Amino acid sequence: MGFLLLLYAVLLVYGSWYPFAWGEPPAPPFTFLHTLPTYLDKGDIVQNVLVYMPFGLLVVAWCGRRLPFMAALLLAALGGTALSLGIETAQQYLPSRVPSVVDVAMNFGGSVIGALLGALVSRRTLPGATLLRLRDAWFRPGALASTGLIVIGLWMLSQTTPLVPSLDIAQLRSKLGYLYRSLTEPYPFSRGKLATLWCYQVALGILLCTLLNAGRPLLRPYVLLLAFVCGGKLLVVGRVLSLELVAAALLAVPALALARRLPPRALAATGVALLAAGLVIYERMAGDAAVYQGTFNWIPFEGQMNDISGLENILEFLWPPMAMACLLRQALPFHRQDAGAVLGTVLVALGLFVLEWLQQSLPGRYGDITQVVLACVGWIIPWCVRMRGARPAVPARRAAAGQG
Repeated sequence: MGFLLLLYAVLLVYGSWYPFAWGEPPAPPFTFLHTLPTYLDKGDIVQNVLVYMPFGLLVVAWCGRRLPFMAALLLAALGGTALSLGIETAQQYLPSRVPSVVDVAMNFGGSVIGALLGALVSRRTLPGATLLRLRDAWFRPGALASTGLIVIGLWMLSQTTPLVPSLDIAQLRSKLGYLYRSLTEPYPFSRGKLATLWCYQVALGILLCTLLNAGRPLLRPYVLLLAFVCGGKLLVVGRVLSLELVAAALLAVPALALARRLPPRALAATGVALLAAGLVIYERMAGDAAVYQGTFNWIPFEGQMNDISGLENILEFLWPPMAMACLLRQALPFHRQDAGAVLGTVLVALGLFVLEWLQQSLPGRYGDITQVVLACVGWIIPWCVRMRGARPAVPARRAAAGQG
């Protein structure tokens, strides 16, 4: 956990100092600390809060077992503020960056919010103990199962970023009207998008099925998960509930009813295949022809640091390889885990690079090395956690059959 915290801090520094074009500060040092900006961009404020939330969460997860929660919360707040202040101070020497005391304040707020979320995963706090009892009642024990739940959470975040809700009735009517017009009027229905979303939805359901304790129903939590995401798309500013997502979710239900009858390893392998198919279909889809079609980008995270949509793009390419790795670890025998991790990393890196490179020939798309990096990181993370036991869990009905 300490390594992940350090890695995330390095990514924050990289994203805040890029493109590293150093120069003389236009104003005396530390002027930004007592000068408020003339204009505050709402998207920039949200982004500064969101990017420091994982930092606060990782601090609490790292030291929460050795320190009382309030001490871990204080450490996360002080650490996030110190890191932000150091970054903003160095930005004075980057002409392309604008240091601001408001950014420091928002980063402090994000660190605190992330640390408070850490209370939900700590058994030493009342909310955390309650939530974890519910988690133990429904889901399998072990770090790998917890990683699978994190993958589902990342998918939910990718669908509801930037997490800024609006209770404006006019906006809700507009989004519902868009969905209604998609059903009643000519609509540019995307078969490629539908196929991608269907593969992802069925694979997510399969992942959820492998995480549930024996005897727990699948469709009830799956439908609840989809309802939460669809409701979030209606309430969150900037997100639209598309007809393709609704259709993919509905079509996934009968597919899951059939898939869950497969043996455990075959079920996990099916999920891996669906995720790979969905990713390939998405990568080969044409984009908006009006969007500039650039050359291959070799600078990691260059296109993800401009606005809040960059976070959505990061999450979209992080969770599918993580889900694939979680499922494949359950499909492979224990003695082939290391080979699967190494060979899979090579295949994921090579496959995503080829797909991104070929995007240069698609309208409205361009290749980006960032997607390759994200896919590799997402793939590697589940292989670093300890698997409970040497074999994947066997559903109760199969275990009972074996005992008889």
